[in-house]
Amino acid sequence: RIFTGAVRAIDYIATLPEWNGGQLGVAGSSQGGMLSLVCAALDKRVTFIGVVHDAMCDHTASLKGKACGWPHYFYGVNSPDPQKIKVSQYYDGVNFARRVACKGWYSFGYNDVVVPPTSSYATYNVVSAPKVLSIYPETGHFWVQEQWDEWQNWLLRQMNLKP
Repeated sequence: RIFTGAVRAIDYIATLPEWNGGQLGVAGSSQGGMLSLVCAALDKRVTFIGVVHDAMCDHTASLKGKACGWPHYFYGVNSPDPQKIKVSQYYDGVNFARRVACKGWYSFGYNDVVVPPTSSYATYNVVSAPKVLSIYPETGHFWVQEQWDEWQNWLLRQMNLKP
């Protein structure tokens, strides 16, 4: 329900007189990053996306000996159920990222043990829309002020507002 709820929030925003009918952005970090991917993939009214250390991406990477993103469905599973593998793809951020058609700003760090950079790269690499990647190498699953400022300024520019 959370995915449909996020898209329904866009439906609500589109009814508000304050919306200019043009720019509509989604942004978030961790699970919020995943929800942003979902919204941008499923709703063409979304014109820009800002994602930081996106969770729920590259679920099956651990089955290939690579780090996968939270919630780490298959870590330590020797013989995973093939049906569970198949179903996990429906909830994988990489699946949604393939459908993102709007411009985006993506960021993560190399020391994130919740959302390893391998899963964020797997997501970023399948986005074919115009995109910017801003790596903050020393960060983990947290923000540094410079990263926050860069993200906020990018979002404001997309709305034609001065940072």
